[in-house]
Amino acid sequence: LAQAWENAFSRLPTPNPQVPFILEMRVLAVSAFGVSAASVAGSPVTKVIELLGSLAAKVTKEGDEEGRQYDKFVEWCEDNAKSLQHELSNAESRKEELAASIEKSESDIEEAETEIGELSESISEAEKDLERATQVRTAQHNDWVNRNAELSETIDTLSRALALVKKNVAGLTQVDAQAVSKVTNTLTVLLDGVSIANDDKAHLQAFLQSASEDQDEPKGGMNAIVEILNDMLEKAESQRSAAEKAETEAKFNFEMVKQSLTDKIKHDNKSLGDTKHRKASASEELATAQGDLADTDKDHAADSASLQTLQTDCMVKASDHEASVKERSEELKALAAAKKVMEEKTGGASSRAYGLLQVSS
Repeated sequence: LAQAWENAFSRLPTPNPQVPFILEMRVLAVSAFGVSAASVAGSPVTKVIELLGSLAAKVTKEGDEEGRQYDKFVEWCEDNAKSLQHELSNAESRKEELAASIEKSESDIEEAETEIGELSESISEAEKDLERATQVRTAQHNDWVNRNAELSETIDTLSRALALVKKNVAGLTQVDAQAVSKVTNTLTVLLDGVSIANDDKAHLQAFLQSASEDQDEPKGGMNAIVEILNDMLEKAESQRSAAEKAETEAKFNFEMVKQSLTDKIKHDNKSLGDTKHRKASASEELATAQGDLADTDKDHAADSASLQTLQTDCMVKASDHEASVKERSEELKALAAAKKVMEEKTGGASSRAYGLLQVSS
């Protein structure tokens, strides 16, 4: 029987260095057990064959379990890879959105700064225009006040002079030359200090001189003076009315200009405030987008590194699994070969052993 075992194992394939050492030990253990069993059992070869079959079944079962675990691992790899790829895709889209947002914010800030400069310049010019218009209007008003005072004084003086002449003309006689002279002297002094055009003043003084020297018709000369005074009074009143009208128009025009400039300054100031607020909002959005982009870049880099690590780990695991499957296949082939050799080469020895045992008994 021992010779039969020796012959059987001598026919086994040369040990494969790729087959794990544990397999070699399993086969040797089964063989040893089979040899010892042959000495104590009725069918030792059969027992060995059964044990080889059990060992093959165990290896197969372990392979099935490893396969199920590997399938779960592959599923985990695929799920995580999809998740990371999805995160990377979202990050790429997010980066594009943030880049567009940053570009828009920068454009909005630049546009706002241009508007702020233009509005500030416009407000400054409007304020200068209003200041100049106010200065011109103040000068116009002061001129009118002075002119109105002069004309009012002239009108008052002419009115008193006219009243004086009219009062004295009523009591004059053809021979009252002394009274006429007194009146003309009084008028000369009265009118000398008022603002009257030089031509009018010279014309009046000539009539006064003539009336004081006219001994024959003093009353006629005084009537002519009354006419001149009336003309001068009407002229002064007309000038004062014209000055008042010009002052009213100048005031109205100034108020219109002032209102227009004031409205413009108010409107531009409001626009300036809105533009500054818009710039501040754009600056805040820019800072936020830049921060988000930095975070997104960081997350993208981390996810990319994680995906690379995942792919490497999964490839290593796949390689390990492939090697394990190959080793297990070699192990099963070796077990099958051992079983086959024992079945083919130990059948006669088994029968003879049983025969010897029967004769002895």
